Parts: sequence; C-alpha cells; structure tokens
Amino acid sequence: MNRNIFLGFFLFTFLVSSLLCADEPVLQYGNENQWNHNNILFPNNRTAKIPVQTTKTIPPFWFDSHSESPTSELPTTSYIPSVPVSDSVTMQTWKNQAWTLQLFPSSLIYPSYLAGVNESRMGGVWNYDDDLHWMWDITLGGRIPAIRYGSRSTLFPEGFQLDLEGSAHIRLDLENQMDMDAQDFRFGFPISYGNKIWQVRTGYYHVSSHMGDERILRLQNQGIDPQRLNYVRESLILGFSYRLRPSVKLYAEADYAYWLGERTRPWHFQFGAEWSSLYPTNEFWGKPFAAVNIGLLQERQYDGNITIQAGWQWRSAHNQLFRLGIQYFGGVSEQYEHLAKREHKIGIGVWYDF
Repeated sequence: MNRNIFLGFFLFTFLVSSLLCADEPVLQYGNENQWNHNNILFPNNRTAKIPVQTTKTIPPFWFDSHSESPTSELPTTSYIPSVPVSDSVTMQTWKNQAWTLQLFPSSLIYPSYLAGVNESRMGGVWNYDDDLHWMWDITLGGRIPAIRYGSRSTLFPEGFQLDLEGSAHIRLDLENQMDMDAQDFRFGFPISYGNKIWQVRTGYYHVSSHMGDERILRLQNQGIDPQRLNYVRESLILGFSYRLRPSVKLYAEADYAYWLGERTRPWHFQFGAEWSSLYPTNEFWGKPFAAVNIGLLQERQYDGNITIQAGWQWRSAHNQLFRLGIQYFGGVSEQYEHLAKREHKIGIGVWYDF
C-alpha cells in the first residue's frame, strides 16, 4: 500500500466517521431545567430528551436496546454486563455528583493520544520504509491512574488526578536478525484536571535515547564508527483537549525541556484529532477509530512529523482500549537517536491502553 492510497483511505474513514457522529449528542452541562446528555441516547429515537431528575434504570445506549417511545420500558437482555452506576442512565447532574478521594481510579481523565507515537502504552507497529525497509517499532509500558479527587465516573470522569507513566520505545531491524537498532526510555508524572467536555494536563517527564548494542557492533564490524547521540529531555508539559462530541476530540500540547542533552532544544509541540467511541464494545464486534497527530520539534527548526491511524477498536467496561489498524508515519524520526533522519513508513499496528 503506497502512501497516497493510505491517505485516501484515511480521508474516507474520517468522512464516514463524521456521518456516523452526526446524530451523537453534543456534550453539555445543564441546570435543573435542562437535559442530561452525558450517556442518554435512544437508538430508535435520537431526538428524545430525558429530564435530568429521571431515576428509571435502563440499559446504557451503547448496547442494542429497543424502545417504541422514550418513556417505555427498555428490555434487559442477558448479554448486558454490569456497568458503574455513575455511568448508567440513572445519573445525576454534574453539580450533584459527590467528589471523593480515590486511590487507583478506574480511568484516565486525560487519556493518551491515540496517534502519539511517543506516548506510554503497550503496542507495536510492523513498518516498511523505502530506505530502511522492514522494522518493528515497539512500545513497552503504560499509564496508571494513581490518585483522583473527583467523580467516580469511568466514561466521563471529572476532577483532579495524578497518573504514573513509563515506557521503553524500541526499534528492531527485521532484516538484520532483529537487531535492536535504538531505544528511548520515558517516565513521568502527568497531572490532569477535567470534565466530560474539556481537559487539561501538566506534569513532568524524562526521556533519554540510546543506540542499540547490536547496531553498534554491526557498524564496528563493517568498519564504521557509530556516532551515538546523547539525547536527553527533562520536560514540563501543558496540554488541552476538547470533546466536540463523545467520540470526537481535538487537542494541543506544548512541551518545554528545562534540562537539555546533546542537540536537544527546549520546545516541542503537538496537536491532533481523534474519532474513537468511549463506550464499551457490544460483544465482539468492536468499533472503528481514526486519529491524526502532528509534532513539531525545535531541534529541526520546527520541522516535524505526522502520524495517521485508522482501524478497529475494542473497549472494556473498565475503559481498557485494544486497537488493530494501519499507520502512516512521515517526517522526522520518532526515535530521538535518529533525529537527523526523515522516515516515511506504512505499517500494521496493535495497541493497548490501560
């Protein structure tokens, strides 16, 4: 698949997604005289509005329920799993939801960027580049929600939260006996605040890059002196995200490094958009997703890279997200050890976010 075919497929996916999201409720806050659009949607009557003070328990709208009118009883079938009360239709307004102090809450207030190749998660992409040929880019790590003062909602959490993140970003050369080409190590402490419409995160993270030992030995055996780049970042971040609809999010983030390694410069920026359903998957069918991320690096005079993903996802009732899809990456290498290189890769990926 060449890059033009992939870009065309991605644009088609986004067009289809916009049509599928056309009837999705716009997230908004309401007072006692307005309506709660948090989780309420009737598949056969999308214009129906339910008063905030309703207390009738009915299945959440991500399951295949049927009703003739908004006031009729919806059947409860055996395949509907249990969900947190705060995420069922038996909900209160945001003003009435009690905030509590929670250790290891069930979800992230500010999730990782789906197409962010430097985010901490579990994943791997089998890539092909015209110059580098076949490679395997692997991420081993994740983000853990540690402490929250806020609501207990899983889908649309509100409040303040501290997370822990850590990951190793590894590149294996599939055409040289799977030698380790390079690896970046990252850990940090993101702090987030948000509600169901907008979120903000700040915090600290550290990144250090390393050339793989096997690559060093291979170059030395070929009579080449390997030039390792001692790239280090000690950074502070500030990011904002905004949900146009429950499944559509826009975001932007600034990254300032106050401690610099070799050829490191202070400023990095990234921004992007995502289409990804927040609701648990109905049985094994899954749902489509699409995401784009653009990064700008001061080290390259604000040249950067773009990552485009599209595929299929499965989300659990506890908000774990598993994805399969295709990815296009173009621009400055995602491996800081190869900062001087430009890559144009197309691959098949698998990702898992906690």
